[in-house]
Amino acid sequence: MEDWHDTGVSDLDRVLEFLRAADEGASTSVRRFPLGVAFFNADLPHVYDRNFLLVTNDSDAESVIAAAEDLQGGAGLAHRKVLFEDEATGARVARALGGAGWEDRRLAIMAYRGGAARAAAADASEVDRLALRPAAEALIRVEPWGGDEEVVRQLADSDLALARTVRERCFARIVDGQVVSMCRLYSDGAVAQIEDVATLPEHRRRGYAEAVVSKAALAGAAGHELLFLTAVDGGWVKRWYERLGFQQIGVRYEATLAS
Repeated sequence: MEDWHDTGVSDLDRVLEFLRAADEGASTSVRRFPLGVAFFNADLPHVYDRNFLLVTNDSDAESVIAAAEDLQGGAGLAHRKVLFEDEATGARVARALGGAGWEDRRLAIMAYRGGAARAAAADASEVDRLALRPAAEALIRVEPWGGDEEVVRQLADSDLALARTVRERCFARIVDGQVVSMCRLYSDGAVAQIEDVATLPEHRRRGYAEAVVSKAALAGAAGHELLFLTAVDGGWVKRWYERLGFQQIGVRYEATLAS
């Protein structure tokens, strides 16, 4: 995989550009405001990842809360979600939002640096996106918000919004004819992202996620200049991805306030 740092455009810059373009393409409306950009998808109001504020400029917690109330509240959204592109601003403001009752998270941006030629990849298959639907719905239903069928439908359909602007490929571990572990690979032709890595609870700790991520990493590395994913920083998941060949290149912060 080519190193882009000598071109003056870092891998992190390319990842952030990919994410902004994908989020804009997946939106039904986009609004610029003094602190950054607000993304909305009117068809998926329950999907936080399709309705959020991206803060790109210096800010403080009070300004962010006011913007979220104005923009997201004004759009009739029950939740509030904010992502911070600048690490220093995110560290400061997300922590302050956490103190105000929001849930704040630090996300590691990790680029693939090689190593996915693993035997486990042979146990996974590329499948049609519809093949993932039963497992995706089952995974949503075990969450606290999984009792609302409209929420389940919107979350299970949310990949279609992204598929309008980037190509989607799906990978799965199949047991007894059923998908039990899954991930998606999104691509703009040059940069690719592994997303939605998940395994049904009763099938965890059997190496199935390693199989699907390894399969997706092989596919992504073969056809792209840069392959990345994001993971919650500071936990076992990040260390697990490091063992699969991913290296941290940056950080984003997010804060959410549930409905």
